[in-house]
Amino acid sequence: MFYGSSQDDSRSAKSTNSSIRRKSDSIKSADMTATRQQFQVESVKEGNLDEIVQFLLENFAQTEAILASLKIDEDRLCLKELTVMIRDLVQDSLQCSSTCVVRDAATHRIDGIALACKTSIFDKQIDRLCAYEFDQQQVRDAVEFLKYVFNKLDVMYYLNEYRLYKPVFVALVCVRKELWGQGIGKSLMNHVKTAARSDSSDGLISLCSNERGHKLMKQYCQTDFAAVRYDAFKGEHLRPPIVMRPPETFSSVYAMLTKFT
Repeated sequence: MFYGSSQDDSRSAKSTNSSIRRKSDSIKSADMTATRQQFQVESVKEGNLDEIVQFLLENFAQTEAILASLKIDEDRLCLKELTVMIRDLVQDSLQCSSTCVVRDAATHRIDGIALACKTSIFDKQIDRLCAYEFDQQQVRDAVEFLKYVFNKLDVMYYLNEYRLYKPVFVALVCVRKELWGQGIGKSLMNHVKTAARSDSSDGLISLCSNERGHKLMKQYCQTDFAAVRYDAFKGEHLRPPIVMRPPETFSSVYAMLTKFT
C-alpha cells in the first residue's frame, strides 16, 4: 500500500493552497488598507497648542535621536524645561500653513505631526535659542548642540548658493512609534509640500537626526547639503555628550533641501 497523494491530487492541493494564500493575502492587503485609512491630515489652529505640545512630550522626546541620547525623557525636570522649547517651536509653526497633524478617524487623537516654519522668522528663532537659560545639564547640552549645528551649517549661505529665497523649514516630523510604517509620515510630508507650494514657497529645508527620518525626508529633500558629526561637539565638560543608542546608526545630523521646479 502506498501512502500520500497522486500527482494529480498534489497539483489539485497545490492549486487549492495557492488560491487560499491569494485570498489570505488579499484579506491582509484589505486590512492594511483599512488600517491606513483610519487617519486624516488636517491643518492646525492656535487652540491645538497644548494638545500638540503634550503629544510631542509623550512621543518626540522618547524617539528623537538626540533627545533619546541625552535621556531627557527620563527626567521630570528636563521635560519641564524641554516643554518651554517645544511650546515656542509650536507657536512659531502655527503661523505656517504647512504645519499639520494626522488624527485617528475614530478617536480624533493625534497620531502624527509635522511642524514647519517660514524661514522669514529664522533669525528670531536663532536669537531665542541663544537666549535660553536652563538649569538641567541634558537640556543645556541639547541647546548648545543646536547652536553648534547652526553655527557650523551657516544655513543662509547654502540657501543663497542654491537660490532658495522663500523655503519652508520642516522643523520635525513625529509619529506614534506603534504606528511607524503605515504611511503617516508620508501623508504629513505630502501636505507639507503641497501647502508650501500653495503658499508660494520655493522649496523645503530640513535637519535629520536619525536614519528613519532621513529615509523619509530623502523623498522630499533630495539634497544633503551639509552634515555635523555628533562627536565633534564636546559640550561643557569637553567630552561628546551625544552618543547614539543602538540600533541608531547615524553619526551625524544632516541638513537637507530641495528646490521646487
